[in-house]
Amino acid sequence: MTVGRLAQVLRKVFFTAVALVSLILGGVVCLMCQLLAGRDAPVYRIEGHVTSHTRGALPVGGDEEAVSHTLAVDAGDRHYRVTAVDAGLDLPPGQPVTLDVSTADGSIAYLRAGGGVVDLRPGVIRPVLSIAASLLALGAVYFGAVRLNVYPPVATWLALALGALLAPVAVFVRV
Repeated sequence: MTVGRLAQVLRKVFFTAVALVSLILGGVVCLMCQLLAGRDAPVYRIEGHVTSHTRGALPVGGDEEAVSHTLAVDAGDRHYRVTAVDAGLDLPPGQPVTLDVSTADGSIAYLRAGGGVVDLRPGVIRPVLSIAASLLALGAVYFGAVRLNVYPPVATWLALALGALLAPVAVFVRV
């Protein structure tokens, strides 16, 4: 194999790798954006009552004394199960509660009992950091591809377009 042939093979392999990395990193960005959009989606309220309450040890962040609370809530024709590490979930069976259910994915955003409100939505730090890291990595891949002159910039932008067009597929294929 000659050096010229080896360079052609490496260019094709590198182009494919850039396209696949674009797809993966674009998929991560799409998934994290979907998670953030679902976090702040509109909610509807359901009234119900606590049917059971269990406590369990759940070491979180080195806190060996953290206790998780799992509530089963009967809301008429639907039954919900809520688990979180929050003292606001220490409710007795029979306690009337109001659940704010997300219209995006059916998850419980807030639990209201008495005068207290417990926020059960996922945090924003991890998705935002994942988006930032993915975009930085994507920029580094494209900068490296153009800087190394492995293939022309037009091919780089084609790989970016391919990744951007195929990335939303990952949103619908997730488990």
